[in-house]
Amino acid sequence: MKQVRTRKQARGLRERAWWVMRRRGAFTLPELLATVADGSHKDALGNLGKYLRALSKAGVLTVDAKRVTGGPLTSNGLLRYRVAIDVGHKAPLWRASLNVVYDPNSDTTIALGMGDDHA
Repeated sequence: MKQVRTRKQARGLRERAWWVMRRRGAFTLPELLATVADGSHKDALGNLGKYLRALSKAGVLTVDAKRVTGGPLTSNGLLRYRVAIDVGHKAPLWRASLNVVYDPNSDTTIALGMGDDHA
């Protein structure tokens, strides 16, 4: 008899964001927020911004050299992120207190550098 794997619905903001990141491949923070933020999170912008920076430092995401237009009139534009390493269906976990990103798919931990690349 064939086993049927049940799908677990992504419940947390970062889990939903990871699902969207994998599907789209390339995105900006406002695009991601428009898709996953439902108003129930206290600081979705700050939360996802920190998560994207951590994944970038870990090498899971890359940031395009050229910014895309958008934001306020005086803005330099928006950062476009791309998935560089699709680690799997489980969202990578950023452990800020340890300054690491943990990949539950492969049970590996990636230490992050101390520099703040994209503030």
